[in-house]
Amino acid sequence: MAGAEITIPPVVDEDEKRLNELGYKQEYRRVMTPFEQWAYTFSYTAPLGFVTGYYGFMYSYGGPVTIIWGFIATAIGTLCMAFAMAEVCSAFPTLGSVYYWVAQMVPKQHAPWLSWFVGWLYLVGSFCGTALNEYLLAQLISTMILLWTGKQFSSTQIVAVTAGVFFIHFWISIVNTKWLGRLSATGAWFQITSILVIVITLLAVAPKYQHPKFVFTQFVNAPGQGVQSKALVVLLGLPYFQSILTGFEVGTHVVEEVKTAATSGPRAMIRTVYVTASVEIVLLLVLTFCIQIPDNVLGDNTATGGGDSSAASQIYYDVFHARYGHGVAGSVVFTGLAVVSLFFGNITNVTLTARMAYAMARDQGLPFHRHLVLLSKKEKIPVLATVVTVVGSFICTLPALGSSVAFTAITAMSTITAYGPYTVVLIVRHLYNDRFVRGPFSLGKYGIFVGSWGAFWGACMCVFFCFPPSYPVTATTLNYAPVSVAGCIAIGLIYWFTSGHRSFRGPKRTIELHNEVKLETLTRGLTIAHPGSINPDSGHSK
Repeated sequence: MAGAEITIPPVVDEDEKRLNELGYKQEYRRVMTPFEQWAYTFSYTAPLGFVTGYYGFMYSYGGPVTIIWGFIATAIGTLCMAFAMAEVCSAFPTLGSVYYWVAQMVPKQHAPWLSWFVGWLYLVGSFCGTALNEYLLAQLISTMILLWTGKQFSSTQIVAVTAGVFFIHFWISIVNTKWLGRLSATGAWFQITSILVIVITLLAVAPKYQHPKFVFTQFVNAPGQGVQSKALVVLLGLPYFQSILTGFEVGTHVVEEVKTAATSGPRAMIRTVYVTASVEIVLLLVLTFCIQIPDNVLGDNTATGGGDSSAASQIYYDVFHARYGHGVAGSVVFTGLAVVSLFFGNITNVTLTARMAYAMARDQGLPFHRHLVLLSKKEKIPVLATVVTVVGSFICTLPALGSSVAFTAITAMSTITAYGPYTVVLIVRHLYNDRFVRGPFSLGKYGIFVGSWGAFWGACMCVFFCFPPSYPVTATTLNYAPVSVAGCIAIGLIYWFTSGHRSFRGPKRTIELHNEVKLETLTRGLTIAHPGSINPDSGHSK
């Protein structure tokens, strides 16, 4: 109709404009603040929960000297990876994370297959990691029950508890995004506060401390594992430190729900590493200084049932027992704080895995993608993707019913399939440097050095996770992680060549901006006097 004026609504802000340029419509609600995004990431790292759950494994492979110096070396390597990946995140602030980044940085002829396999490995790793974290939470609950009642849980009962916490996390994960942000903020404050409570209490209650020489030089040669080389013992211990520093990039999975994404995303990644590493090294130092009976840390017949997974709970018990003559209450309370720490972290875990599944389905990279991309009408939550995440991750815990070796392989695979994609991202970032357009966050001339070390470190971690943990190597001591990863790759190859290569052609654009005038129009909210022309009185004519 001639003379009629049509007002095109403006793009809300620079975040939506950049997302449109990357090929996607704004579908999620941007209601998270940058602090809530960082809190979401930091809450996932659950430092108290993972240090409590893994302390015995770290102590077993090298003892105090490896715990302190090995952790510092791992923190430096992880920080290099975080800085280098933050630069990539700033350039591409969208949900697909690692697989989207790879697709944008490699030549077009390689983008579909390489980005799909990176995404596939990362998604499988996310499923396995979610299974591991929920199972670790159930193990800590079983330790509390053992301390309080004297009843030892069977593997079947621990898996049943795992199913229960999965059910709870499912319902929490499909609430609205604003509440997820608030829960993340609450979880972040809890992580820090609970560690402060434990650190101060242990230092105040412990009647004696270990000598600094013990803390910084004492070596434990992997008792019962048959490992003769001290260097090999240290290398076997490093992956456990890497496990408790994994997940610094999970904030990228809510990057389309946060404001100022191109800067807040990179900052959340870097801040997560140095804050997590700082609180974890403090907790590790205090735990090691407060060991009352070194033989109890890895002992079999102890109040907490013995074994690597309950070593930290045993330290809590020994400290209170040495001071008051009984340690059950203190150990139960402190282990309970670790349980809550993991509970908050696993909210993030379930949510991020569902978001990753949604992102790949949006690009037609998964079977049944038409269903997985469905969002709830009101809150825009990928409910079906969350269902698949919970069910698939729970299935990954079932090997624990029959074989601890099989489940250990799955848990090792969760980290290999995280750091493998990280390493690929950093390699292609510098291999195709001329194709990379930096975002607001940039490392400048130092990027090549930081990224190279980060890629080297990530590759080393993938190799170390494949080492057998015990010698001589037999069917029961073999590390089946490489077999699991090979199986994952084989399944991926079968899907890719039978179906995936036809449906997945790389990240799929959900919005097309046909020309510069349309982009300017969407950005500034121009008033148009007639379809296809610009009102000369608007002050924006070219």
